Amino acid sequence: MTPSIDLRISTIVRAMEDVVTPAIEEGNSLAREQAALIIGHLRLLSMQWSRAEGYARTCLDDLVDTVAPLKPLGGALTLAAGDQLAASLGSLGGAEARYKMVMAATDALVRAAESDGDPGFRSDLTVRLLDFSLRQSLRDRSWFAGTGFDLHPEQLLPVDDLVSETNR
Repeated sequence: MTPSIDLRISTIVRAMEDVVTPAIEEGNSLAREQAALIIGHLRLLSMQWSRAEGYARTCLDDLVDTVAPLKPLGGALTLAAGDQLAASLGSLGGAEARYKMVMAATDALVRAAESDGDPGFRSDLTVRLLDFSLRQSLRDRSWFAGTGFDLHPEQLLPVDDLVSETNR
């Protein structure tokens, strides 16, 4: 029988807590801090791994919905970056890889539009991307809520709800 990912992660956490951390000398605060950080990351990975593709798909779908309607106007740099973005929208592969590709093309379009984009297009691009960034920021805060560092966790959606909200 192949152990599940959840079992493997929990076994590593248990080994870190029961064997590795107690073996670290009391005075070695850096090693103790790093062991606690490893345990924290493993626990967060345990909560996230099975939802990672859905989360990436949610982020990708929102980004595509944000940038697909854009009609780049301006000089050669903006038009070329617009073509690059259009090509990235049709890319294949996993959601996370596609999200990174579309985001990189969007970033290139922003940089190009700043150089030679039509003022009306730059304004539309700015409004659309700021709106997207607000939504993405809330998603990212929710995604990392398990760290316990968010100042307003009551504002966050459970990741399962967040992913199913926009996932297609």
